[in-house]
Amino acid sequence: MTDSFPFFDLVPVVDDMYPADKYDILLTDVNSTDIHEGISKKLNIEYLSNSHSAELKEVKGIIFGLNYRIFLSLPVKIKKEIKNIHFLFDTGSPRTYICEEAFSSFKATIVDRTYKTVLVNNRPIIALPPPPGSHFTDVNLLGMDYLQTFHAKVTMDFENEQFSFFFGKLSLGEQSIGEQGENLRIIFVFRIDI
Repeated sequence: MTDSFPFFDLVPVVDDMYPADKYDILLTDVNSTDIHEGISKKLNIEYLSNSHSAELKEVKGIIFGLNYRIFLSLPVKIKKEIKNIHFLFDTGSPRTYICEEAFSSFKATIVDRTYKTVLVNNRPIIALPPPPGSHFTDVNLLGMDYLQTFHAKVTMDFENEQFSFFFGKLSLGEQSIGEQGENLRIIFVFRIDI
């Protein structure tokens, strides 16, 4: 018999079978130049530009390149600044990663290559830097942790080479998490099967 027990935790849970610092994706067809130029042009949003919006209810994305990479741009808040960060949507990634170039644009530093709590589309998530030596060191990945935690709905339209993310209510209620300031408490709900 399987019972589910929700519990709250303030630190990320890392699966020992799939450590976040060892994750990699064979991404040889997209680099920082593509993100700054071709992807930004197709999204019609400049990469790392200041964002006028902290939260979007619907996000339109694109399908890019010969390998059909799915990209979207989301507002990310770090240190009271909000910027447009382009993410590769990776259904194989259990975690969300933000590259050093993006962190640096906020004048944030990566200490000991550990995680950092950020607001992605006004929702708190733990973001990690890509592992050293991985094939995506200059690309941001939106992982399944984000989509699962915030109950996103994804619609893909391959005929028109675009897709949409829909975000409903925040998991912590309709309040705007980003406006609560620096004393923000992060609550994650996990399921344990016994």
